[in-house]
Amino acid sequence: MAPARNNVVDDSPATTLTILGCGTLGSAILFGLLASSVENNPAKSPYKKGIPNGTNGHGHASSSSREEGKDSELQKPTHFIACVRTAESASRLQKELSSRFPHQVPVTVLHGENVRAVQSASTILLGCQPQDLTTCLSPPALTAALHGKLLISILAGVTIPQIESLLYNDHNHHPTKPNGTAPPKPTKNPTTIIRAMPNTASSIHLSTTILSSPPSTPLPHLTLTTHIFSPLGTVTSSPPSSNFDAYTALCGSTPAFFALILEALVDGSISLGLSKKEALRLAAETMRGCAELVLQGEGTECVREKVCTPGGSTIQGLLVLERGAVRGVVADALARAAGAAGGLGQ
Repeated sequence: MAPARNNVVDDSPATTLTILGCGTLGSAILFGLLASSVENNPAKSPYKKGIPNGTNGHGHASSSSREEGKDSELQKPTHFIACVRTAESASRLQKELSSRFPHQVPVTVLHGENVRAVQSASTILLGCQPQDLTTCLSPPALTAALHGKLLISILAGVTIPQIESLLYNDHNHHPTKPNGTAPPKPTKNPTTIIRAMPNTASSIHLSTTILSSPPSTPLPHLTLTTHIFSPLGTVTSSPPSSNFDAYTALCGSTPAFFALILEALVDGSISLGLSKKEALRLAAETMRGCAELVLQGEGTECVREKVCTPGGSTIQGLLVLERGAVRGVVADALARAAGAAGGLGQ
């Protein structure tokens, strides 16, 4: 175990969120949540106390509390456990936490103790690599610890039935049944699973997060999930029948696309004599301004038409982009990313 420098695992599972696989995206989410809770005073914190739920020794809601609080709001997390695989990863994460948050923060970093971390929380954020899912969820003690809890998956390409098949298959040998469905859920204390796709802008509260869940998902769990991601940016629920891989590409992958476009603009600016630092700042601010115009209701065609005056310079540049089939290339790149996302869970 590698606990954080000034914290131990919190003894209040009802208010603890465990990040199971705190890699790049998991860390961005953790940093965003911590920043939201410590930048403001407690009265302004987004993690205001909800209606308490009783828990047993393993962090599950007691039967009486579940009945009494069935329609009430679940408690939002105020403590966090970040799980990584190696001591090196734990040390690296602790150093970044110390750098970003000089003062005490309610987070514990563990490595190699996934079962303990899940037992110590009521909400679990599943953030391991998709190819590591079976290994991550295979320990019987871990699947038992997940019973009755909220499991939020941020794994690209991994469906809810695939996760259910690992949780409810006694031997955990097959990710799905032959017909592609999961084994039946237990009638008592099933794990509630919700898919979420945020992006790395979570760390600065500008993520676009998409949620997806079965129609039978309890409303308190949906509400809690929304409250968890709301401080990180915008939250949108997708229809149950939608192509979640498309959302994964659009919201999760495109920050890399936009970064590449910015790099191209910077390269062009450098060739014209601008400094790299100045060009990057100006291009990023211009991109942000364009996005804000669209978010405020201005159509993309309108934005282009306002800039492209007859005989002007902008239309000349746009024609170069059109001759290069940029529109089709970008659309194809998004489709390829969506297809690849779907393959990650296979």
